[in-house]
Amino acid sequence: MPFAATMFAKHTLGQNAANNQLLTTGKLAVLDFSGFEATPFLQTELGLSLTRLMAPGLGLHGKLATGESFTLYYFSDTAYRFIADETAIHALLQLFNTFASDYDIAYVAREDLAVATISGDAAFDSLVETFDLTPGLQLTDIKLCYGAQSGDVFVTSLVAGEEKQFQLVSQTEQLPKWQALWQDKGFMLN
Repeated sequence: MPFAATMFAKHTLGQNAANNQLLTTGKLAVLDFSGFEATPFLQTELGLSLTRLMAPGLGLHGKLATGESFTLYYFSDTAYRFIADETAIHALLQLFNTFASDYDIAYVAREDLAVATISGDAAFDSLVETFDLTPGLQLTDIKLCYGAQSGDVFVTSLVAGEEKQFQLVSQTEQLPKWQALWQDKGFMLN
């Protein structure tokens, strides 16, 4: 069987949190966005420069005209994933619906998924070990982020504010399992 590494990224910028912690909140939501005109829509209607998103998993931080922040991950020229708070997701849905007849686009609000945030000195190494990821990518722009699928979990690396963070996106019913695992690894649950 051939070896297939799942590459993962780490930021060279930002600071580690003082404590190893896992934050679970229902405020973050996931929206999968696709269509043959997904890229032109994002460039034209959201004003995003997607030129740096050249490989699946690369992502960027963005802001809507109304001020809400989001993170966008690239899967292909026709498929993307947004992770944002519920207010930003609602604003994105309104925007998509406004332009639905002008572009070949579709979206799925992933109410089946939950997001947990992990931070601290041991976060990166624990993620690499737990999800059998291969470290090797370095992110040198604070606005860039990276996500990789490992089994049923989408794992991301980003900088929020000045803090290095990682997110686990999993099925909602699996979240307690991940909380228990990270607590067993010494992470505080917040």
